[in-house]
Amino acid sequence: MSVITYNDQLRNLLSNIDCVLAFDTAADFLGLTNGGYRPMAQIFVSKKQDISGTEQIIVPSLETLEYEEHNGLLCTTVNQTIIDLLEQNGDEQIITESLANYYEDHDESFEGLRIPEYLLPRFEKYKEWAVAYYEE
Repeated sequence: MSVITYNDQLRNLLSNIDCVLAFDTAADFLGLTNGGYRPMAQIFVSKKQDISGTEQIIVPSLETLEYEEHNGLLCTTVNQTIIDLLEQNGDEQIITESLANYYEDHDESFEGLRIPEYLLPRFEKYKEWAVAYYEE
């Protein structure tokens, strides 16, 4: 029996759709989070599409986004995903895990992240939590 992963499900659902993975879905897809159940795939689209199982965020153009292709799907870059999560100020667990995993994967450093100045206070709050996340 084969195991279908979340990323496989996303590829099956969105492989022929003009979209970019967004927010929590992007964080999961990029491995920034430790996983979890997401009832809806969050995607950026330039026009509403008939795709069940998605939360569609309409943007003027996908070209205005910072994204890359990963395993057959377009996804916001790691840096853009973290910025989007901070801007959205959504699930604290997802933001903290994303920053903690970035920190661990980059030799206990946040170097390489380009956080806009207006998000620095929020980043500093989560940064403290992220550094302590895997300490015991």
